[in-house]
Amino acid sequence: MNYSLSELKDRVNKLIEQQGEDAQCAAWIYTREDVFEIDEKGDEVYYYEKDIDLVNDVLADTGGSDYTYQIIQETIDDAIVLRKNLKNMCQ
Repeated sequence: MNYSLSELKDRVNKLIEQQGEDAQCAAWIYTREDVFEIDEKGDEVYYYEKDIDLVNDVLADTGGSDYTYQIIQETIDDAIVLRKNLKNMCQ
């Protein structure tokens, strides 16, 4: 998923309408300020200051990564199994 902040706001508002504003969620938001490298001096070099096209491409690649979704789903699966096992142990 790759959204502008405005699009993300609209999506969140729709989710709030559907699920209620107290519904739990997990979220990771990366913005242009997260697209940086550490140079040889140890300083952070931010790309949005000089190459917005690179920033947009990096964020699109990050948002469209199947690997990221696979790892998140595996984490959810593992958490379900863990909690089911803990529940069974407590009974």
